[in-house]
Amino acid sequence: MRQQFKWNGQRYQVDLEQRTPLKGTIAQDEERRAFELAALNDGAGRIQVGDRSEPYFVKAVAGGVWVTLAGETFYFEKTKGGAGGDDQHDGFAAPMPGKVLQVAVAEGDQVEAGQVLMVMEAMKMEHRIEAPAAGTVTKLHFGEGDLVDHGAHLLDFEADG
Repeated sequence: MRQQFKWNGQRYQVDLEQRTPLKGTIAQDEERRAFELAALNDGAGRIQVGDRSEPYFVKAVAGGVWVTLAGETFYFEKTKGGAGGDDQHDGFAAPMPGKVLQVAVAEGDQVEAGQVLMVMEAMKMEHRIEAPAAGTVTKLHFGEGDLVDHGAHLLDFEADG
């Protein structure tokens, strides 16, 4: 599973390879680092990166993740998009429980970067689901008026190139 985050203006890609224990890689530009998280409880545990092991605490919130690591606390903002890898749904999950107000595309549509694909209403706010790059909408999982749970995969997208 692939997720993209932004911290201090830099974009990071996290590829999860295994859930128990959690293993994967973190990439920024061309630099990639393998990691392993040994969870303890309530989002706390130890992270192993190379030969270093550090305690951590993680709290997911709408729109991102708070991480305390090596005595410092960071907020990682989830970013849109990121089709690729084995899971083409990444980046197109409902940000919170809500209702699909508008589906602006059809399956098979070619779209441009930034084009609105869906509009959701959650907690009396509208959330625009936008294309992260030029590409094709390959599957719609919900239609207008549908109620969706937090994290529900809204659509499948394949980036050009």
